[in-house]
Amino acid sequence: GVAAALLGAVGVPCCWATGRVVAVADLHGDWDHAVDILRAAGLAEVLREGDEGSAGLPPTGAGPPLGRFRGARWIGGDATLVQTGDIVDRGDFARDLYALFAELRRLAPASGGRVVNLVGNHELLNLMGDLRYVSKGDVELFGGKDLRRAAWKPDGEVGRQIVEEFEPFAVVEGTLLVHAGLLPEDAALGPEALRAALREALAEAAAGGQERSRLLKSHGPFWVRQFATGAEGTVCPQLDETLRLVGASRMIVGHTQVDEGRVKVRCGGKMLMADTIISKNGYPECWRDGSMRKEGCAASRSYVEIRNGSAVAVMLTKVREDGTAEHMEETPIPIGEMLKQEL
Repeated sequence: GVAAALLGAVGVPCCWATGRVVAVADLHGDWDHAVDILRAAGLAEVLREGDEGSAGLPPTGAGPPLGRFRGARWIGGDATLVQTGDIVDRGDFARDLYALFAELRRLAPASGGRVVNLVGNHELLNLMGDLRYVSKGDVELFGGKDLRRAAWKPDGEVGRQIVEEFEPFAVVEGTLLVHAGLLPEDAALGPEALRAALREALAEAAAGGQERSRLLKSHGPFWVRQFATGAEGTVCPQLDETLRLVGASRMIVGHTQVDEGRVKVRCGGKMLMADTIISKNGYPECWRDGSMRKEGCAASRSYVEIRNGSAVAVMLTKVREDGTAEHMEETPIPIGEMLKQEL
């Protein structure tokens, strides 16, 4: 079955990075901002209509032509790109983004690079048929409700990618990357056993539409919020234990939005919250002038880069009409006991 196939897949992504590592958080269906980030980070260029090699057909040949994706080039060399989940929901272009990342996963190894997609809670929701956050535009781009439902089945255009190729977490160059967080009691299973248990639970949920495993529930790695919202005196010792168990020095998460729109640092630089509300397509209210005063949120296109073991938060502050970054703001994030502020 699907679960058995998953357990035979490659081992836990750990320690194989040879170049820089780039982490990109929740994209929620925003094609334009995802492409801006990948280009600014020097990782990928997307093909446009008329470019050599461009095409509009989905990977499976099923459903209507894709809305935006026409192909891509990997320009990141030996870099490792980790997208920390929640490509889908709220915005319209998830189908195109899944096709884009599938192509980048295919292309990167030829240059010594690697692309890792992590599962987010919104991937889990869609695998289980919970469509409450799906936009009308998203449904239309899949070709309607029936074709979208088929695409998210375990053997469908998108569902197959998630249950077979996406990872529940990754440890790269001393950094734990996971959608929401990882509690010590789960980390104590050991990386390989935890990965196997999570992938089996995902396959069962996708096949049966139920989240029977506690690992898929509110305190599991796709949903837990206590690292992001709990008092540091309580959660930082827990984080230290998790990091010890997985052999990492920091954790990068998405999931819990940073309403100020800038990467947030907790636990002396050992935890980075990278969900800066990247999706204008999904959260237009946070991208309007005066949004913090009017809506209580601000947003930015951002990513976190690990260079020689050190973390840097990068924010695109100005983008040209052709999508290339005109100005980027970089903020180093040292690990130190006294560092407890937002960037």
